Amino acid sequence: MERILRLNDTDVVRNPAVWSHDPSMMWDPVSGRYFSYSTDVYRPEAGLCEKRGIPVRSSDDLVHFKYEGTVLSEKAAGEGADNGDYPETEGFWAPFAEYVNGEYRMYYSATKAFGSSESRIWLAVSDTPLGPFENRGIVADTWGTDDTYPNAIDPHIVHTGEKSWLVYGSFFGGIYIKELDSDTGLSADGDPRSMGICISRKAPDAIIDGPEGAAVIYAPETGYFYLFQSYGWLGDDYDIRVGRSTKVTGPYLDIKGRDLKEHSMGVKLAGSYCFQSSDPPVGSDRDGWKWGGIRGPGHGVPFYDPVSKRYFFVHHFRDGASVNCVYDSEMERNNYQIHYMMVRPMFFVNGWPVFGPEPYQGEKFEPLSPDEVRGRGESLVFDDVDNCIKFSKEETAHRKSLYPEECVIYKCPDFENGGDVAVITGINNSGLAYWKKFMYSIV
Repeated sequence: MERILRLNDTDVVRNPAVWSHDPSMMWDPVSGRYFSYSTDVYRPEAGLCEKRGIPVRSSDDLVHFKYEGTVLSEKAAGEGADNGDYPETEGFWAPFAEYVNGEYRMYYSATKAFGSSESRIWLAVSDTPLGPFENRGIVADTWGTDDTYPNAIDPHIVHTGEKSWLVYGSFFGGIYIKELDSDTGLSADGDPRSMGICISRKAPDAIIDGPEGAAVIYAPETGYFYLFQSYGWLGDDYDIRVGRSTKVTGPYLDIKGRDLKEHSMGVKLAGSYCFQSSDPPVGSDRDGWKWGGIRGPGHGVPFYDPVSKRYFFVHHFRDGASVNCVYDSEMERNNYQIHYMMVRPMFFVNGWPVFGPEPYQGEKFEPLSPDEVRGRGESLVFDDVDNCIKFSKEETAHRKSLYPEECVIYKCPDFENGGDVAVITGINNSGLAYWKKFMYSIV
């Protein structure tokens, strides 16, 4: 099978998944195509972001993507970057787009500086998914607030009947949700300074920083709203977590019933990991490149595809090869610098979402029973509070080796080794997400 995403290949034309950070995903009912908008990343040597203004990638199948350039008009980019007496914003973060009321709406963030809690979320609109998008107005504004307030960044939209809601926030005061005017897409109360309701915030004694990169989706199959968010350092030990609620405004609880507001970080669905790899898809950009696993999967969006009627989760990750790592001596942490977009299948097991262990490559999700899985393989378990990279452990495929809980088993392409592989995803009795893959034979 064709290898879709290539590591160690930073040419965005040849390898469109590269340099995508904080990706979103939209299915356009007009063209029948998919569009993924992401944070500005200025990489002229790769032909990426020749100007600031939100890069976009398009696809016909959620597998093959094309880099299309940036979509904000020059006027809109100038307005969004204007910080008054302070230096202009260099780029725009974490956009989310949707088709509503016959127009394309894109929410994006402009912050005072990296690490600042003073930011604004703008709404820009267009007649086409490729723009140009023109600003309609500011939806959330935390300019001039201190770090106890939410940060107006990382927007995501969820709809409940006739109401629309903005989910936003990053570190600082936590994750908030506020109602929007469904007709205009702006604040329902007309005030971008209104904060809304806090639905997640780290505990005072938290040992991992966060949350950020939040998104909410409703799954009618389960009757729950799911709040996804990331904890950790995006350059290395980022992760993806989830809580659920019967109401869009919360409370959002983890699998043990603990509130994501100061009592739990949520169920960790993915973190840095390393499966064994004999034949990863790789280019030749950097000499000395060697497989080092996937670092820092995070800041993603749940996505329901109306074409396949399946759920996916779209996120970025860092290439874990040591040649990509720069050590920050001041912060005493690693920073893996090359990042990519990944589309993963998402399933529900006992009312909780779980991710496919391998990126989506067009597979049909042919189900397998435990008795059909043969040979030796490997497994991962994502610890709740330990964000160190998880290395797979070898395992023999037999009935007793499979966790007794309900799980999802299917056949898919093997990203790390080529060919096909049987994979298993679920949540164990301790409430921890696990992945398994068996590489040698499927009968």
